[in-house]
Amino acid sequence: MKIYIENQILEYENNKDEIDNILTEIDDIITNSSKTLSYMIIDDFEVFNNYYDYFLDNIRVIEKIEVVSVTYKELINDILNSTLDYLERTPNLIDELANSFYKNPNRESWKNLNDLLEGIGWLIDTFSSIDRDKRLKDIVLNYENWNLYAEGIFSIKEILGDFEAALSNDDYISIADILLYEISPKFKEMAKNLLGLVSREAALDGLS
Repeated sequence: MKIYIENQILEYENNKDEIDNILTEIDDIITNSSKTLSYMIIDDFEVFNNYYDYFLDNIRVIEKIEVVSVTYKELINDILNSTLDYLERTPNLIDELANSFYKNPNRESWKNLNDLLEGIGWLIDTFSSIDRDKRLKDIVLNYENWNLYAEGIFSIKEILGDFEAALSNDDYISIADILLYEISPKFKEMAKNLLGLVSREAALDGLS
């Protein structure tokens, strides 16, 4: 098999005993280039995680691997673009979810609520991982917008406390009120603040 990575071409035998060596060399090359692994294109199929397992299952037939890496700046911009897309498209779904709790929530309502809570967890986790990275100062040039976005994250955390109490008490009206009058507006506000940090037209140019 041939592996295309950072203007290099590596060649390995299609042998499961080589998998550790392959992944180690890929990691070393990317680390030395000061980049981060984004994903791999293995025989025209995009693989984003669980690389070892994929190699183990397909090692006999793999012919070509393209390793796609990004700079830290590109990675953060991609994450923030995904975050912004989520914040912009979700308020309408939240409003619909609130209406379902004002009436009588069904199984789909609870599923959508669980999806929303997982989404909020993802927002908090991605913010935390970016905010504590020392390289943040080299990426985010507009700290005012970043701090406003951070305030939104902290507000969401506080709202979740009231939300958990409403869930514990099966208080559907309070659940709907929090969704409609607190979480949905907060998402819109956070999207507005994040918009000042994200470069959409030229994602690889970084943040502004």
